[in-house]
Amino acid sequence: MFNRFARYEDTFRDWRRDGMPGLKSESYKYIEFLTSKDDDQVARPGTLWPHQWESFLRVVYAHEILGKAEIGADGLLLNVVTGGGKTAVIAAVIAWLRVAHNVQKFAMLCPNLIVRDRLDDDFEGGKVFKARDLLPDWGNSRPEDFVLTTLGSGREGGWATLFSASVILGNIHQFYQSNMSGQSNLSALMNGPEFALFNDEAHNSPALEYDATLKRMRGNVVLRVDTTATPDRADGQTPDSDMIYEYGVMDALADGIIKTPVVYQPDIKTVQLTYTDARTGEQRKVEEIDWDDVDRLGLNATQWVTDDEPMRQQMAIALRRLEEQERRAKKRYQPILFVVAVCKADAEKAEQTLSKYFKLKTLLVTEDSDEADRQKARELSNQSKGGTPFKAVVSVLMLREGWDVPEVSVILLLRKFGSKVYGQQVVGRGLRRVRVKGVETSEPQICAVVDHPKLEHQWLWDIFNARKRTGVLIDDLFDETEDLPPPPPKQELEKPDLVIDLPPVDPSVMDDGGFDDELKGIPPPPPPMKDWKEALDQIEYDPTVIEITKVGIAGVVGQELGGKGWKTIHSAPDESGPLGAVAQVSDGAVREAVKAGLLDMSELLTVAAGYAATYKDQVYSALLHHIRAKFLNDSSLGLAERAEVEFAWKMLRQVKVKVEAIPGLIAGVIEYGN
Repeated sequence: MFNRFARYEDTFRDWRRDGMPGLKSESYKYIEFLTSKDDDQVARPGTLWPHQWESFLRVVYAHEILGKAEIGADGLLLNVVTGGGKTAVIAAVIAWLRVAHNVQKFAMLCPNLIVRDRLDDDFEGGKVFKARDLLPDWGNSRPEDFVLTTLGSGREGGWATLFSASVILGNIHQFYQSNMSGQSNLSALMNGPEFALFNDEAHNSPALEYDATLKRMRGNVVLRVDTTATPDRADGQTPDSDMIYEYGVMDALADGIIKTPVVYQPDIKTVQLTYTDARTGEQRKVEEIDWDDVDRLGLNATQWVTDDEPMRQQMAIALRRLEEQERRAKKRYQPILFVVAVCKADAEKAEQTLSKYFKLKTLLVTEDSDEADRQKARELSNQSKGGTPFKAVVSVLMLREGWDVPEVSVILLLRKFGSKVYGQQVVGRGLRRVRVKGVETSEPQICAVVDHPKLEHQWLWDIFNARKRTGVLIDDLFDETEDLPPPPPKQELEKPDLVIDLPPVDPSVMDDGGFDDELKGIPPPPPPMKDWKEALDQIEYDPTVIEITKVGIAGVVGQELGGKGWKTIHSAPDESGPLGAVAQVSDGAVREAVKAGLLDMSELLTVAAGYAATYKDQVYSALLHHIRAKFLNDSSLGLAERAEVEFAWKMLRQVKVKVEAIPGLIAGVIEYGN
């Protein structure tokens, strides 16, 4: 996403140097209150960190000096890394608007309950204003004056309360016009005075109804400030606000604001494969092959982290890292292992393997978890040191943006990321530094991420600027206090005057077809198949599935991300033979796994056939009937025998391969299905 403020950096710097001319007197007085007595270019100790100070001043400059006609007509965006303290910036802007502009009403929007609960905790009772000393005595505003009303918390008092509230915090869905409650909440907000709007985790806002709600609020908004750590979405859409400040991973590493991520992967030499009849469980063949030869078998990427033996080995690597982190913690806090699964069935399997096989107290959080378990996940930082704290938490898409537990010190990936945004969000769960009594701000901290080479996440590690250094002995243990290189240099824009905007596309310029020659020789897509149902029915399946039953690991490769990283070789986990299944996945989780797998498959096949993802429902319906006929004895997914459902689950990979191999079949389902 383009930084719209880049062209103003020189004039902004001169403005600060010249004493901030043009500011309202109240704004100047408030900035002076926050400014250090020893250096008029930095914030007073205990208030804002350097990058938070830079964020805050750019908001003030954009709003008072440049104005909405120049920048920020639809809002100002702050792109600040996870762990960079976006909440403190929001609080500083709120305090400034109250003191200098007499703004009496503030609305904070967020995309989910996890983010809402975090903001609720920060602003309840004016806690963040007290903690950062953001309110001057002469401003006639006290922390308790910013009375918080949180929608959905059970503490709000209806329309009248929202109409008169000072700070309103809510999930964006609670303002949608598609439901009566949302209509009432928006009406209460819009019929009150003008307000400042804070849109947290703003990368979610391009969603249609989210965007429509923001546009409805626009007429009453004095100032809108968006915050996010990942503005660039996988679909190419970005928030409609103008980005005015970037503080990314490399900047935060250079300043020591976040932990240093270190990625660990097994160095695999051999793999034992077992060929099993998915219907009967009969083992047909066992073979051992070299690692270099496994690609020819076309194994699914997630098998390398979800089949029983590979999963146990990945967990052994993760638990070795957890032991190292516990030694570094020196009992000042409890490091936590965060396990990320792709579906509820895999999550249940992971939780049981950790708790039953490795004897680790583990918390499972999925969409079906009750509020008590979700609350436990939110409060992992406050676990009693005298009890038996959770050492691991397993999640499926639940604990991402907004879930901030600094004690997360190890992340185990049991899924492949297709989305750059989601991949960064997950790694971000472990980037927040632990700030407890006895932990110095200068103390090096790392977040260990256990990955697998077959998940092909190099694109993700490239975002963190991964580099390697060789020559470390196999039994060397990682010690960040000795081995961490100096932090990377901060990236600075040297010549902002040379920054240019890309001109908009001129609608009068027509394509003259000069590139048609490049398309010659490329066959057209196959025509939609009218008799697609017959073709689908004729597909035959081999019930043989390949399971990874043993992996020979020579060692574990660790690479530090950011700066002048290295490659560290650690000892391999202890060898162990096949131990059989440890986990018993619940009946409901298996059925949900088949449904979720079919939904994902339907979307992938739909897009691959050249159609919008919205057509996936037709493909899903056709494939579900196909699955029922081939594997479920014509029963529904809910009524089929457990063994039949497990058979279907194991055969999903083969279904995708065979269906996509028939030209025009998916197009036929979409064009001629009913």
